[in-house]
Amino acid sequence: MIKDKRKSLRRPVRYSAWVALEGDQVHGCVMSDVSDSGARLDIDESKPIPDQFTLLLTITGSARRQCRVVWRKPRQIGVAFEGRITDGDKATLVPKPEDDAKAASPEGAKPEGATAEPAKGEAEPAT
Repeated sequence: MIKDKRKSLRRPVRYSAWVALEGDQVHGCVMSDVSDSGARLDIDESKPIPDQFTLLLTITGSARRQCRVVWRKPRQIGVAFEGRITDGDKATLVPKPEDDAKAASPEGAKPEGATAEPAKGEAEPAT
């Protein structure tokens, strides 16, 4: 029997997310499980994904997490979240109805802020 070494309980989910790449480019993925400390992302190809990146949890980029890749398979990556999320910011992980309306409009179709300042409560990426 294999012992589970995870620090936090993982919950299965099916949630669209986006990996922020250089410039304003994003790479779509699906979060297939998540915990307080990390997640498993299903992705069409894991090679172009850097070892550290910002994961956009809303199409607008208003909710995001800084991630570090801890394992990699051809079509999946496991990430650890850098820093802890505060209880007050946990609610921002679920898109608000107005975010969905903005995403449906033509000007909201492209994720904003892939390289902008981190969301409230998130740390600046290390340089």
